[in-house]
Amino acid sequence: MIVCVCNNVNVDKVKASIDAGSDTLEAIRETTGATACCGKCQFKVNRVLQQHAPQLIEQDSFPVAQTVNGTR
Repeated sequence: MIVCVCNNVNVDKVKASIDAGSDTLEAIRETTGATACCGKCQFKVNRVLQQHAPQLIEQDSFPVAQTVNGTR
């Protein structure tokens, strides 16, 4: 199943990235390209991460909206 249409990244590629040591959304983005364009697949990729490697998940691993100059 494709999780990132923009970069043609499927579930198996995301799982392989996790198996190779990617334990955050950012790490998966760097190794697969998923979430690097429009970002709509971020939730799908995060779900695969949570389901495939639940022992790796910590609260610090989740992306948080960052403020720039006091705005979101």
